[in-house]
Amino acid sequence: MSHRDRLRWAGLAVAAASAFVLVALVSTRTGAGVSADEDVRNWVLNALPGSLRQGLDRLARPLVIVALAPAVLVLALLALVRRAWRRSLAGVVIPAASTLIALELRVRDVFGIGGDAFPSNHAAAGLGLLVGVAVVWPRPVTRRGLVGVAVAAFCIGLGNVTWYAHQPRDVVGSALLVAAVSAATFAVLGGDSPNLAPEVRLGPKQRARSRRAAATDVSRRPNARPWRAPRRWPPR
Repeated sequence: MSHRDRLRWAGLAVAAASAFVLVALVSTRTGAGVSADEDVRNWVLNALPGSLRQGLDRLARPLVIVALAPAVLVLALLALVRRAWRRSLAGVVIPAASTLIALELRVRDVFGIGGDAFPSNHAAAGLGLLVGVAVVWPRPVTRRGLVGVAVAAFCIGLGNVTWYAHQPRDVVGSALLVAAVSAATFAVLGGDSPNLAPEVRLGPKQRARSRRAAATDVSRRPNARPWRAPRRWPPR
């Protein structure tokens, strides 16, 4: 990972942490924020069927954590065996740090919200484990993989709201917290710790430049032959 990429991850961590603080303040100390939070919660509780809401709650709170925690540990050990120690360390640090920070913020009531709901430690643990699985996965995460992670993260976040466990702001805060911890971890460890495929890691200009460089390299090979259409057999 280049120095510029490290700075980008560090900037993303600062932006996510700032958004986390902003969500905590706006959603609890402004009329518009409190109203928006209540409107989203009421829509979720009234629009979705009760069986679906209860199923999402069971999926997001106990099942995801119980299933993903051992998976992260096993995949982290396999990554360590393959000498991918950065990904192995990041896959364990991200969920652990996210959960511990969420618990500490709730217990200390840093933002003076009252109660112990912001941010959601269940959402932080589930989302952190989801990122951990993506980081220690044996293959780099492609665009389709990112879509799958985003859908799973949405279900985890929604499941923490559907059965009266948390307000939407608690889940949004947990998502931003996990994003900040993940970006900071990638900035510190560097290397291949994000486990992203080149199609995701490179921007549009960089991908175009890489394709042009590859085409130029092939054309300059001494044994390169022009492409010919395959012969038909039997000949006509």
